[in-house]
Amino acid sequence: MSGRRGPVAVVGAGLVGLGWVVVWTRAGHEVRLVDTDQAALDRAGAGIAALWSDVESGPVPETITMTTDLAEAVRDVVHVQECVVEDPEVKARVFAQVAEAAPATAVIASSTSALVPSSFTADVPGRERTLVAHPFNPPHLHTAVELVPAPWTSAEAMGATRRLLEDAGMEPIELTEELDGFVVNRLQSAMIHEAFRLLDRGVVGAGDLDRAVRGALAPRWLTLGVVETIDLNAPLGIEDYVARYGPMYARLAEEQREPVDWQAVLDAGLAADRAATLPREELDQRRRWRDGRLASLKRHLEGERSAD
Repeated sequence: MSGRRGPVAVVGAGLVGLGWVVVWTRAGHEVRLVDTDQAALDRAGAGIAALWSDVESGPVPETITMTTDLAEAVRDVVHVQECVVEDPEVKARVFAQVAEAAPATAVIASSTSALVPSSFTADVPGRERTLVAHPFNPPHLHTAVELVPAPWTSAEAMGATRRLLEDAGMEPIELTEELDGFVVNRLQSAMIHEAFRLLDRGVVGAGDLDRAVRGALAPRWLTLGVVETIDLNAPLGIEDYVARYGPMYARLAEEQREPVDWQAVLDAGLAADRAATLPREELDQRRRWRDGRLASLKRHLEGERSAD
């Protein structure tokens, strides 16, 4: 498990799978896209081309092949990225099939956002090379990937995957153990819970709540993250920050212990407010606008890294 450049297989031709195809292709890998549904593969070429145009101006390289033959696709790969439905039984079957056909040196990674790896890799032959590599949707427009080991995942498999991802321009977030929600969903959970709590109390509207994130938190967090932000937000660093603001946040934490009924907040007006602000028939249009903005941001950040 050297993390060397070589063929990569992507199993599942949905949006996440197509995004991974773009990521690995941009990094110079030959990519084999596998799906049991030939119709999904027939649509995949146009889908890949559309995603490719978000991040590259030239044509899609002719290094992508598509097949329904899983065993043939994985026979000589260095990495397999599974992107099938969020069902542990389905994932377990796919992992077992991949393990039987792929080289013993190939890491087998799942894109799952909600399942810990032990829930579907326990009986996989060579399970020490299985893990979760959870991207953020769409993968070709985000650099972060959560690397989550099962209790039996080897350090070698984690290291090989980290090197492969870094070589592809991604930024791995490496967990030391599996944990429900991983890291990002747990952080996001805390923020969404508090957003619903504030809306439930009526102290702020949904539009101003989003402005608070976009205008105050997001710029600093995009530039620095959470820990470095607070390290720089007090004259003497993070210890000074904790001394100054720790008691206030401890008081807030006491208020934030009780869960909020999200459905009740929706029923009380949030759902109607969102539908009035963005009619439901315009959701896809708005998603395309979002992805265009994300693509512009990605190009900007890649340009900055190149300049550095």
